[in-house]
Amino acid sequence: MKVRSTIVLAAVAALLAVPQSHAVIVAHTSFEEPGVFPGTQYVDTLDPLNDHALLDNVDEPWVNYPASGDEIGFFSWYYNTRDDVGLSDGDFVGVTDWTGDVGAYTDGVQGFEISDADGLMTTTLDAVALNPGLEPDVALDLFVVDTGWEDDDRIRIWLEVDGGTEIDLLNTSGQDIDDLGIEGSWMTYSADLSGYTTATLMFELDSNSGSEAIYVDYVRFSEIPAPSALALLALAGLAARRRR
Repeated sequence: MKVRSTIVLAAVAALLAVPQSHAVIVAHTSFEEPGVFPGTQYVDTLDPLNDHALLDNVDEPWVNYPASGDEIGFFSWYYNTRDDVGLSDGDFVGVTDWTGDVGAYTDGVQGFEISDADGLMTTTLDAVALNPGLEPDVALDLFVVDTGWEDDDRIRIWLEVDGGTEIDLLNTSGQDIDDLGIEGSWMTYSADLSGYTTATLMFELDSNSGSEAIYVDYVRFSEIPAPSALALLALAGLAARRRR
């Protein structure tokens, strides 16, 4: 009995002493659950001169998707920033498996594209609950097509945390995208969310050219398990072995 108790205590002490650096993904999307419609453009049937929520159309790329499995859901809006045709002329936006620009996606075979919105298109993911004591963070992969971006084009990726505070992961406002060194390859953007209890991720593109496009893939929210929780699990496992 004494020897076994010593072994258990030593195992717990060892677990507590080891740095717990392996994050666990608690919410994610790689846009794998929605179906795709290869070569099909999305056509917005609403007035491009008025801001509005985008609607999903039959046999066209998904711009909204309710959470129905393991992945986070999302929804999209159009904002009139250019008094132009918006997405009413048909554009490649929404969930896609086309790899002509990106080569391959970073997780799975699909991603989310925004291109040539002739205005501003914003996509918002469902809010994610966080445990502020477990060092939560968020990361996503972004591909910006290498092209001749214009001064009034803008890419923004940000979070709204705890119902109001905004945290930018990328905001090109007031900058020439061509000067930022972010084009032509997948890049990862992340943020530490320690201390926050909820987070909503949003990404958007304001542009007016068919060659201007961004792709988003592998959005993941992670937490680092508490060492004490791991120690209790180990203790429970050793106790079970002792009973056997």
